[in-house]
Amino acid sequence: MSALLAPDITEIERAIDGLLQKDAEARTLAMRSPVQCGWPDTVERRGRRFRIAWCPSELELRERLDEAESDGDSVVVVTPLDTATLADDVIARFPRARVEQTDRWTALRGAFRARDVDPRLHVHRWLADLLLDRAPIGGYPPAAGGVLDLESAWQAALNNVLGLPDGRADPAALLDWSLDAAGVDRFTRLPEEARDAVAARIGAEGGAAAGLVLSAAAAGRGADALPVALTCGVVFGEGEPQQALREAAVRLEPLFGGLRVDPGAGRTLAEAGRRVLDRMARDDAAAARAIDERAAAILTEIRADAAAALSPALQVGLEGRIQEAAAAILRSAETGRVDDAAAAWDLARRATAHDRAGENRSRVDRLMMAARLVRWLAGRPATTWRNISEAALAYAADGGFVDRARHTIRSGDLLPDVAAAYARLAETVMARREEQNRAFAVLLREWNAAGTQGDVPLPVERLLTTVVAPLASEAPILLLVLDGLSFAVWRGLADTVGFGWSELVQTSRRGPLIAVSALPSVTEVSRASLLCGMLTIGDQSKERTGFASHEALFAASRAGRPPRLFHKGDIGNGPDLGDELRSAVADPQQRIVAVVHNAVDAQLSGSDQLDLTWTAEGLRQVNALLHAARSAGRIVVVTGDHGHVLDEGTKQIDGDSSARWRMPGIPPRENEITLSGGRVRSPRGGHSIVAPWSERVRFAARRSGYHGGVSPQEVLVPIAVLSPGNLPSGWTEAPPAEPAWWRGEDAIQLMAAAVDAPPPVSRRRPAESRQGDFFTDQSPADIIQGTRAQAAPALAWLDALFASETYAAQRRLAGRGALADERVRLILTSLVLRGGRMTRAGLSQAMEMPIFRLSGLVSAARRVLNVDQAQVLKDDGDDIIFDEALLRTQFALGGGQ
Repeated sequence: MSALLAPDITEIERAIDGLLQKDAEARTLAMRSPVQCGWPDTVERRGRRFRIAWCPSELELRERLDEAESDGDSVVVVTPLDTATLADDVIARFPRARVEQTDRWTALRGAFRARDVDPRLHVHRWLADLLLDRAPIGGYPPAAGGVLDLESAWQAALNNVLGLPDGRADPAALLDWSLDAAGVDRFTRLPEEARDAVAARIGAEGGAAAGLVLSAAAAGRGADALPVALTCGVVFGEGEPQQALREAAVRLEPLFGGLRVDPGAGRTLAEAGRRVLDRMARDDAAAARAIDERAAAILTEIRADAAAALSPALQVGLEGRIQEAAAAILRSAETGRVDDAAAAWDLARRATAHDRAGENRSRVDRLMMAARLVRWLAGRPATTWRNISEAALAYAADGGFVDRARHTIRSGDLLPDVAAAYARLAETVMARREEQNRAFAVLLREWNAAGTQGDVPLPVERLLTTVVAPLASEAPILLLVLDGLSFAVWRGLADTVGFGWSELVQTSRRGPLIAVSALPSVTEVSRASLLCGMLTIGDQSKERTGFASHEALFAASRAGRPPRLFHKGDIGNGPDLGDELRSAVADPQQRIVAVVHNAVDAQLSGSDQLDLTWTAEGLRQVNALLHAARSAGRIVVVTGDHGHVLDEGTKQIDGDSSARWRMPGIPPRENEITLSGGRVRSPRGGHSIVAPWSERVRFAARRSGYHGGVSPQEVLVPIAVLSPGNLPSGWTEAPPAEPAWWRGEDAIQLMAAAVDAPPPVSRRRPAESRQGDFFTDQSPADIIQGTRAQAAPALAWLDALFASETYAAQRRLAGRGALADERVRLILTSLVLRGGRMTRAGLSQAMEMPIFRLSGLVSAARRVLNVDQAQVLKDDGDDIIFDEALLRTQFALGGGQ
């Protein structure tokens, strides 16, 4: 009985008045109250005094009644006992042989401090009783307007009685509610009529999915409501489920009290569970893991675990997707087929879209790297080139990304079959890279013997004169030499350099700047040659002297401020920079500052069991250097003296104390090559060395990595020019560097698109001259010519577009912001040849512009192409989308839909 049914003094007085009206001589009244209240000892009505007596037991009732009779007093006995529990002789002493009770509607009005109650509530007596029996400790808030309406009563019951937040009845709110054991217990303890009515109300408001949550609670599975909801994402994850999932749906029914689950309701419930789990993962990771594990266990119980990859929310779903993608990657690595590589890419992308991908970032990153590698293999990468320039450009644009990806997958995976797939892929890639390494070494030997002509690649000893000094004549420069920096490491570092920097390329050439180390590719030869501006051998002292006296650098410096070089001991212990270095970087009169950072090379001497992730944040003081340089307005040139290879199951062979080069006493073996003359400077004297071209061998003890050999990983070095905003003459902002296969795109189409359209106004060469996006046995020109010939008829409508009256009107409306026709043509051509959709990076490359400027370009094109807001050209954040049929309709070109 609700405490709200306890009579107050007004109700007692009203009851006495009613009694005396019927019988003026009446002396006894019995009233029921669940609790003793602060009533006065006596009350006077109509000249009569009635004593109020609290009687919690039948014995006390008898005693108070006897006392009143013997004394001739009038009494109101108040008791928690009802008629059914009292003896007949006691009942007979009460007026009309009954115990009076406060009216529920009166009590309800009092509980909500209302003057009236909605008449519709009278058909829901159970609701009134529920509100009175389960009233909150602090009471209900007053009824709005003084009237308790049916909807307010429902909201109060759902919120205060069952604990549903704000009375919400949607599936997600109910799943949140199910996590509160006390709330579920209150629901299950309701009388059957009340429980059925609540379930019907919830089902009517929140839909069948909401009703499923209460069905689970009523079946005693309230604690499993969220895990069960998540399993629905698997059981009902297919539009046309397989037989195994149809059987699993039947096994799921007992968890909902035997109720058959409608597939649509199951999917709705699963999506609600997904949102709740995602919130839990952010707010309470431990609780989220417990729910995730319970859901996985239920999948096993109903024998649906084999289809776990259908779940977009559960950890087992992510692992299922990783396994499916890994199997496709293994198949693609074995077949080399383009369609198998595309399937692997799609499955890997599906894994990256999983809700738990962020919590498994390194695993998902490895999966994507593996998917990229099979895309690369399916493109039949070249293993021969005509000269060292072609080979170097191919490595910079393509091979460095390959090495970054294969180094990433070295860590394998928690799942044995996935790890095995990565290992098999790595071996396949290694075999192809070894062919390239051999071909590169031969070209390097020929180029070295012929006098190392040209600047692709640029010998490190010419970098100061060719790159640094000209830049220093226009702006202060920070030269950052990362000892041992390979293209693979730079590709990772470049992604983490941070906001405020733009990478630049020269307008007079296509592609990145590439340096080539001195030979052998070791620090004492190559770094000394780089910093002295001439082929030499030396230590830090020689580097410092040679750098300060370099003729071109000295000429670009201010009087009294010669070029300054800081080595490891000068940088400071960190994390802050040393005072002298910081002052030099901040000094606008100090035109040229150089810093040698040894982190990359130093890590190669470490354990081969440690996998490194290269970031600007991870290289101590590099971020601080970049910040100081940006504040000072310095252009930063990042390069290395040589690269390196990582140990991937190398075999030690007889050689020398050096890791990857030796003197030419023993003739070169099958995996070695001899280099003589030219740029060879042996630290032991002479101009001839023998060095491995293969990554599989070493001369010294095992460690994390090595250098000294003649693989492109060791001798080719990136030259990156970063600007904080100022553009030196002869330089422009670089487009994205990644090759098409890195994005899962078809390089042939991108190259053909660039050819089909007139080149943009630029001092650079046309887009088709880029080397490295796609290297096959055919030349790029052959590929482009064939694809262009096939695509030409499909692009004939472009001329009609530019000649149309609608297009001319759109250009007038756009005013000065209208994009040049040749730029619009290049955008549309690129998109058409990619099926109407391109990644932002892909379109940026086609437009030869940095990715951060693409939004402005697309917006300008949209102003011309999107007639009356029709979405001919759309930017959806990740991709740029073109609707050719809609354009044909809007511009009356024919062939539209």
